[in-house]
Amino acid sequence: MVHRKPDIEQPYTLTREEKAHKIAFTKDAISRIDENTYQVRSQSGNGSYVVVQNNYDWKCTCHDHQYRSVKCKHIIAIEYSQELRREVQETAKTVISAISMLVCKFCNSANIVKDAIRHNSYGDVQRYKCKECCKRFSFNIGFEKKQASPQIITTAMQLYFTGESLRNVQKFVKLQGLEISHVTVYNWINRYVELM
Repeated sequence: MVHRKPDIEQPYTLTREEKAHKIAFTKDAISRIDENTYQVRSQSGNGSYVVVQNNYDWKCTCHDHQYRSVKCKHIIAIEYSQELRREVQETAKTVISAISMLVCKFCNSANIVKDAIRHNSYGDVQRYKCKECCKRFSFNIGFEKKQASPQIITTAMQLYFTGESLRNVQKFVKLQGLEISHVTVYNWINRYVELM
């Protein structure tokens, strides 16, 4: 009878890309110093690294980049963040046409009157009645069933498009009295850029 040693599972190690994704979604892990300079907090909690972009070339002060001359997880995390910002800005170039609340959404008649206010857990919604087709309706502008007001959501998006990080936008929203995560801000950007 032959005795075998039990197979020992090797621990799974994350790839640079997976570590970079983790950095990008860790609170206060990346700070933007200026247009081309970022500070990335160490995942071990021992200090931080400075990442600088010169044209298309990246430099990081971490050992992985300096001694191995590879694109480290810090650079990949910043590139991930920049790519997301570019995609959102490209999509946001669409001109938004104004929503007209002066005509019936069914027959385009201007002969409408306020009919009632519907009260629900997400706030009050104005209802209208068309005197031409006799249909009742409300205008859905896309912010219904949101915990945040349309003003907070649009201001948060504007801050993001002017260069603020998701975490900084989250801090702004917290100052407005609303506890949300940076992922919520990211979801707002994705949802409302598509609506635009």
